[in-house]
Amino acid sequence: MPTATPAAGVRSRAKTALGGEALLTPAAPAGDALSAALAHPLDGPLLALVGPAGTGKTTALVQRALRAAASAPAGAVLLAAASDAGTAKLRARLPEGCAGIVCLPLGTIAFDVLRLRDGQPGQLAQIDEARAAILFERVGAELFSLEWAEFALAEIDPEITGLRAPERFADAAFRLIRKLRGSLVSPEEFKSLGLRGAAKFYGHPPNFADPDLLLETGPKYRDSLRASPQELERQHAREIDLVKVLSRLYEAYVEKLTERGCLTPIDAVCEATLLLRRRADLRVQARARFSYAAIDDAQDLGGAQAGLLAALFGDELRGVTLAGDEGQATRGFAAGARGAETLRKAATTIAFSLRYRGTDAIERAARGTAGPRDASLEIYRAADARDEARAIAGEVRRLLGKGTRPEAMAVITRNLACAHAYIDALLALDVPLDVAGQISLYDFPVVQDGLAVLWSVADPFRHDYLLRNLEAPWLRLCDASIATLCGEPPDPQPLLFELPEEERDEARAGRWDRERDLRLGRNVTRGDADRDLPPGALERLYAFRAARERWERAARSLRLGELARTVLGQSVLATLPTGARGRFEAGLIARLLAAVDDFANREPLGTLDDFLAYADRAGAAESDLLELELRDHAAVRVLDVEAAKGDEYDAVFVPDLRAGAWPRYYSPDAFLFMPSAGMIPKDNVGDAQAARTAKFTYSLYRHKLRDKYIAEERRAFYCAATRARHFLFLSASGSPTRGVAAPEILAELEKES
Repeated sequence: MPTATPAAGVRSRAKTALGGEALLTPAAPAGDALSAALAHPLDGPLLALVGPAGTGKTTALVQRALRAAASAPAGAVLLAAASDAGTAKLRARLPEGCAGIVCLPLGTIAFDVLRLRDGQPGQLAQIDEARAAILFERVGAELFSLEWAEFALAEIDPEITGLRAPERFADAAFRLIRKLRGSLVSPEEFKSLGLRGAAKFYGHPPNFADPDLLLETGPKYRDSLRASPQELERQHAREIDLVKVLSRLYEAYVEKLTERGCLTPIDAVCEATLLLRRRADLRVQARARFSYAAIDDAQDLGGAQAGLLAALFGDELRGVTLAGDEGQATRGFAAGARGAETLRKAATTIAFSLRYRGTDAIERAARGTAGPRDASLEIYRAADARDEARAIAGEVRRLLGKGTRPEAMAVITRNLACAHAYIDALLALDVPLDVAGQISLYDFPVVQDGLAVLWSVADPFRHDYLLRNLEAPWLRLCDASIATLCGEPPDPQPLLFELPEEERDEARAGRWDRERDLRLGRNVTRGDADRDLPPGALERLYAFRAARERWERAARSLRLGELARTVLGQSVLATLPTGARGRFEAGLIARLLAAVDDFANREPLGTLDDFLAYADRAGAAESDLLELELRDHAAVRVLDVEAAKGDEYDAVFVPDLRAGAWPRYYSPDAFLFMPSAGMIPKDNVGDAQAARTAKFTYSLYRHKLRDKYIAEERRAFYCAATRARHFLFLSASGSPTRGVAAPEILAELEKES
C-alpha cells in the first residue's frame, strides 16, 4: 500500500478496483419486489416503491409506466421526477418511438393547466429564478426606500429584523417566498399562520429557565433567554411588523408575476394547483389528459408538486406510483421539500432491498459505518486544497489511462461554487470535463472575458471590463503597458468643451475627478497615450481599436445574437487554447450565447447594453438561483448532489469532506418560518440587550434545527457516494477538526478504518 509524504497528503487504499473493461451489472432488478411492483394494479390508490440507492426502484417505475402505456384505454401516462433534470434522465431511459408516455417536468404540466384557463398559449412566459429575483427587487424597491404608507403613518416600525441590511433582507425574503410557493402557502395563509404563531408563542411563553435549554444554548446567546415580560412584548410587536412587511412583499410579488404573465416553474405549479382546486371544470379537462402517473425521486417533492398530483388524480392519488428513498431527501432546508411525508401516506408500499450498484465497502462508507476496506474505496487526507485537487485529477488521469471512459467518472461536490479548484486541476492535466448543477455561468473566467469584450462595444468606459480586455489573450498587454494606459498622457487631446466650474472645483477638492474616470477609456479608444507604448503593444492595440470600430458598425445592423457571435468569434473563440481547456471553455461560451439568444427572444427590442445590464444583475444573484445543464456528454462530470441524482458512474470522487464544507455549517437566515410556530426572527433589533430573539434561541433547541440540517447534509453525502458502481474516492484537506459546530465526515471514516 503506497503512502505519500505528509506534505502531499496521506493516501489510504489498496489497489484500485478499476482498470480495463467495466464490470457488468444487471440491467433490471429481479426478485419479489420487482414482480410485486409490476403485478400491482395500475388504477389503485397510491403505490410507493421505496428502498436504498441502487436497488432498482427507478427501473421498476419505468417498467410500470411502459405497462400502463400499453394497457391504458384512454389518456397518456405521465412520467416525471421531482426535478427537471431528473425528468430528462427518465426520458433517456424510454425506448425510441415509445408512444403513450408524456415525459415532461411537473412545471411544464402546470403551465399547460394555466393555459387551459387563459385559452391563449402565448399569454404565459416561463422565467428562471434569477429573473424572478430581479422582479422581486423591483417589488421591494418601495420598501427599501421606506415609501410605504404604513411606515409614514407609523403603523409599522422600520426597526425590524433584517432591515438594517436591505440587500440581505431582500435575499432572505426571496428565499422564504420561494419556499412558501413550493410549499403551497399563499400570502393570506402565510400572514394568518404568522400572526397565529406569534400569538401562540408570546401568549404562553415557554420556560426559558429549562436546564436542557440552557445547556444546549451557547454562553454567547444565553442572555437572549433572560427576557422580561416587557422585552417579550416588544419582540412580539416587532415580529408582527415583520409578518406584515413580508406578507405585503409576498402579495406584491405574486401580483407582479400575474400582471406580467411571467412565472417560474415553482410559481406555475403553485398557481395551477390553486386553480384546479377552485375550478372543477378545468380539473376535469386536465385529469382527462392522464390516466396514470409515475414519479421518481418522490422524497424531494414539494408541497405544491404533491398538491398538483392530488388535484389531478384525487386525494387518494389513484393511478399514481411514487419511487423514492427518505435516505436521499436533500431538499428540505433549501426548498422546503416534504415528499417523504407523501411516501408514508401510500396505500401500498413495496420495499426494494437487493442492491445492484456499488460494493459493500462503498455502501458502508456512504452510511458512515465501520467495516473491512477493499480496493473499491480510497480515503485521502490532503495537506491543503491544492494538494487535494491535484490528487483527484491525478487519479482521474490514471483511470483514463487504464481505459475508463471519461463519462463514467464524476466529481460530486456539495456546492459547485467551490468546485473551481477541481476543474482547474483536471484541465491542467488535459482531462475533458463538463459541469452541471447550481452554479453561476458568470463565475467562470472565460465568460467574464466574453462579457468584457461585449462591454467594450457597448461602453468602453466600463473600466473594470476594459482592464480585463487589456489582459485577455487577444491583447496580452504587460503590466507596464497597462499602467501607461491608466496614466495621464503627457500631451492629451484637448476637450471640445471645458468641464463646468463646479466640477473642476470638486476635482481639485479630491472628491471626484471626471478626467480620471474617463482616462483609460480615452487612451484605449482615442489613442492619447499611443506614443508611450512599445511597438508590439501598440500594434495589438491598433488591431483591437479597429475591431471595436467594426463591431460598433455591426451593432447598427446585426441582431443581438448575430452581433454577440461576431464579437465573441473574433475575440474569445479565436484565442481559445487547445485541448480539454479549449473544449470546456468553448462550451461555456456556447452557454453564454444561448443566454444572449434567450434574452433576445423575450426582449425583441433589447440592445447589447440591455443584455449586459441583465447579465450584471444575474451574475450578482446567488448561485442557487442559477443552474447549468450538461452539454458535453463524453467528458468527466463535475456535479453537485442534485445534478447527480439518478446517475451512476464507474468511479465517483467526493471531495471537501471537512467541517464547514460538507457538512456545511448551519447558518440560518435572518428569519425562519414554520407553519406551527409562524415567523422566527433571528436578530433582536431596536432597544434590545441581547443579539438574538428569545423565540429564535428557543426554536433552535425545541425543533433541533441544527441536528436536522446536519442529518440532511449526511443524506446528501450518502446520495453522492452511492452513485459509485466500482470505485469511490473520498477526500478532505487540512487537519481534522473537533466537529463542534459540524462533524467532519472524513475524520469519522478515518477513525472507523
